[in-house]
Amino acid sequence: MIILEVASVGLLLFSGQTIFSLIGSITPSCSNLPVVVDEPSQIATITFTFIPHNTGYLAAHINLGFGLTLTDGSFSVKNTTSIYLTPGAQQNVDLSIKVPVSKFQLYPNAKGTLDICTSIFTLNDLVRIDYNSMSEEGG
Repeated sequence: MIILEVASVGLLLFSGQTIFSLIGSITPSCSNLPVVVDEPSQIATITFTFIPHNTGYLAAHINLGFGLTLTDGSFSVKNTTSIYLTPGAQQNVDLSIKVPVSKFQLYPNAKGTLDICTSIFTLNDLVRIDYNSMSEEGG
């Protein structure tokens, strides 16, 4: 019985180390998001780059999401993906959303949010953490 308890505590510690090492590498900076506007279609493409690096001892399954919402309900868009990282692995992930220029121009003045959603699973999906951040504009 003691061996099982010690093994459980050890696995929990390995899971925690894996999760927190990934959180540190996933959290990006929102200060300079590239926005490319296609003039003929009047569609703005916003690309967010994540570079998760698993420095932990266990493999991890990661769900990443990025979105823009106008809180008056007139517009919402989100893009998500899922990746699997073995210990020591690193992968670049680019998520893009397409926003009509007319709605994108409303974002600074209308109340809106830029959302980043992350879920990290490890230990065969037995241990999970959800990490969400939101940046509000306008008002």
